[in-house]
Amino acid sequence: MTTRTYDAHCHCGAVRFRFRSEEIAAGLRCNCSICVRKGVVMSTRYYTPEAFESLEGTESLSVYRFGDHDVGHAFCATCGIHPFNVVLNVPVSYDGPARVGDRRVNLGCVDELDVLSLKVDVIDGRSF
Repeated sequence: MTTRTYDAHCHCGAVRFRFRSEEIAAGLRCNCSICVRKGVVMSTRYYTPEAFESLEGTESLSVYRFGDHDVGHAFCATCGIHPFNVVLNVPVSYDGPARVGDRRVNLGCVDELDVLSLKVDVIDGRSF
């Protein structure tokens, strides 16, 4: 698998990060109540903390948790942009790929990525 490094940031630039990934060619939308309101296109995969080569501006991040509190929805306290979410808990019955600490990235924050040209699938987050 060939990987490359992507740079990303919130709108105001207070939160900046760099992560390694295979080429990003698709994204996800979710129909849960928070994702519908945020309207973001998220990465199709989860990234481990080790995939992040740098993360600057963590002091500018706030985290919103709702429902089962399994996911922390990080957002910049200055501009309000949601750069990624973080898996905080994995239920015992869960058998998917996510692990505690993993992140999904808001692809709209990724430099030089035309998020509107990506194939975007919708997942049924309402049923989780």
